[in-house]
Amino acid sequence: MNLHPAPHKLPGPATQRRRILLSCFACSPLWGSEPGVGWRWLVELSQLHDVVLVTHGYFREHLEPALRSAPLPGLEVHYCEAYAFGAPPHRQLNSRLFYIGWQLRLRRLVRPLLKEKSFDLVHHLTWGTFRFPTFLGGLGVPLVMGPLGGGDSAPLRFYRGLPFRAQAFEWLRSLSLRLARFDPLALWGPKASTLILCKTADTVAALPAQLRARAVIALEIGAPPVDLSSRVQRPTGQLPFRLLFAGTLTAVKGIALALAAVDQLLQSGYDVTLDIAGQGPLRAHLQNDMDRRGLGKRVRLLGMLERAELFDLYGRADLFIFPSLHDSSGNVVLESLSRGLPVLCLDLCGPKYYVNADCALVLPTADRSKAQLEKDLADAIACLIQDRPRLQRMSEEAVRQATIQTWSARVETAYQMIGSHLGWTA
Repeated sequence: MNLHPAPHKLPGPATQRRRILLSCFACSPLWGSEPGVGWRWLVELSQLHDVVLVTHGYFREHLEPALRSAPLPGLEVHYCEAYAFGAPPHRQLNSRLFYIGWQLRLRRLVRPLLKEKSFDLVHHLTWGTFRFPTFLGGLGVPLVMGPLGGGDSAPLRFYRGLPFRAQAFEWLRSLSLRLARFDPLALWGPKASTLILCKTADTVAALPAQLRARAVIALEIGAPPVDLSSRVQRPTGQLPFRLLFAGTLTAVKGIALALAAVDQLLQSGYDVTLDIAGQGPLRAHLQNDMDRRGLGKRVRLLGMLERAELFDLYGRADLFIFPSLHDSSGNVVLESLSRGLPVLCLDLCGPKYYVNADCALVLPTADRSKAQLEKDLADAIACLIQDRPRLQRMSEEAVRQATIQTWSARVETAYQMIGSHLGWTA
């Protein structure tokens, strides 16, 4: 079992073109998150191999215009519908039941495709969580799953002080992680897989012990192209020190920890501001917390922003703060690096895999109380406020990291591992 991600470098000579059946429940050039991951892997994989994509019919209107304007070599697309249970599909795309129904129909669609032509691999990509099943194993073609996430968690003490509903959700999620290794639906795909790509070591550990030997860590997301046109170069030491957070306002993002850290910094006499980009169910709680702490003039809740607006904020900030508690990846971390913005994150879950000590501060969480972690965040920020030359060096390394962590590197590295495991020769 390999518990370390592959190094950030392109692999050696590519194997010959193979025929890959790529299973993506969600695949869209218009959306981010899982649909965007499906699209980016499709684009990069089609440069290496002949791909037969099977995806939900909902995404036909997203894919066909893009593929007409920029055809991908050797690509064949099939659309599979799922029973809609009387509701429009777009209202059910996040439903586990709807997804399971799609997977059952997908197996019936895929079986004749595999008989018509010779395939070297079935690759299940999205949804990329080990708790959502796939039924594409046992069809006479090797099955690879992932990169899969969903096995990451954080100590429940870090959620104290949040609304009861948010704490209850995290408690139930933690329980579901413990039970997932006994879920026959969730385990059907991994048990039938030749290789399981996992986003983090925590997801590897969430698998039953007998499956971990066939699991390797493969990072999922790539950085956007480096663009420093919006990077504002301010005179050394100019204040205020500008912090930025971007993400959905939910308990998992740890934004309440960041508010407490900003409060401590202000009380200690530091001149800091925090911009919070994003929307979500925790917004009202955060607003109340800001009012209680008197942070209204120092913290801005910006809501959802257009991509261009967010990227402009990356260029104007001094530090990106992302105290996420169980994100398996973290697109915003790579986006910030691509704009030369150093990162502060925790040693939990995915973001730590995309940074190093030269472009980020990664805070340890073991044996830390919530209050101690809030103080650690404040102390880390204070250190960078006092050491601007170090912050500049971190900014330069952030750009270098974004340059080498491309989508093509992600897919090529994963397929180097797959090819090696399956015995594909160069």
